[in-house]
Amino acid sequence: MKSLPFFVSAAGQAAASHAVEEHAAAGQNPAAVIMHHASDHAIWGLPSRHLAFFALAALLVIFIVRLAMRGYRKGIPHGLAAFVEMLVLFVRDEIAEKNIGHDSRKFTPLLCSFFFFILVAAFLGLMPFAATSTGNIAVTMALATVSFFAQQYAGISRFGLAGHFKNLIPAGLPFWMLPVMIPIEILGLFTKPFALMVRLFANMLAGHIVITTLLVLIPMMARTSALFGAAIAPVSLGLSLFIMLLEILVAFIQAFIFTLLSAIFIGMFAHPAH
Repeated sequence: MKSLPFFVSAAGQAAASHAVEEHAAAGQNPAAVIMHHASDHAIWGLPSRHLAFFALAALLVIFIVRLAMRGYRKGIPHGLAAFVEMLVLFVRDEIAEKNIGHDSRKFTPLLCSFFFFILVAAFLGLMPFAATSTGNIAVTMALATVSFFAQQYAGISRFGLAGHFKNLIPAGLPFWMLPVMIPIEILGLFTKPFALMVRLFANMLAGHIVITTLLVLIPMMARTSALFGAAIAPVSLGLSLFIMLLEILVAFIQAFIFTLLSAIFIGMFAHPAH
């Protein structure tokens, strides 16, 4: 079977519809078509397209930041530098400082990396013939793992290893409740990154599946009747375009939420009294 990339852009919707028609004409189950476009497969001679676009997103972040650094003239940002600085200040002032406190400067570079990578990866996935690497649970698991180690580092660097784990138990807790609370608190260490992993993965994947499903409706209805296919085409393409525009907003929201929750969790371990 011919391997087709996943189409998630308004510019690629016509090509996507044609590709889906080819699958449908071959008698393939529409559900299999949707899963094929949502799943990972080889591209450009590499074993994983999500890995390829993961690396491309990382390189784009580095390129954008380096390009923005050249936009400073006498300490004043111009053009792209002004936009990037606005986002960096937003992450530092509104996310890091408000949720981590006086230790925020230590974690601001990491939080900015989370924000810019997730944002660029999402926008890259909206391009024709591209894929969103954060729609792969392995990628979101890696991001959540980095966040997990940052959370533990925040507590251990401030209170030491023993003090960090001691802070997991609420002060004044009766001794007889320790056998119950200790397993719960240890489990809580891992539920936080798990929530980060699943939330980002599910939101990124859901939009792409919805768009593919809307496009699959065209050949499905056309196989029933050419009139039905012609009638559903503008509806499906219009709704797909609307979801595409919504995905732009979702890109910012998901980058913000992942960064915000990471900052909140880091602040919880750095300042357990609060």
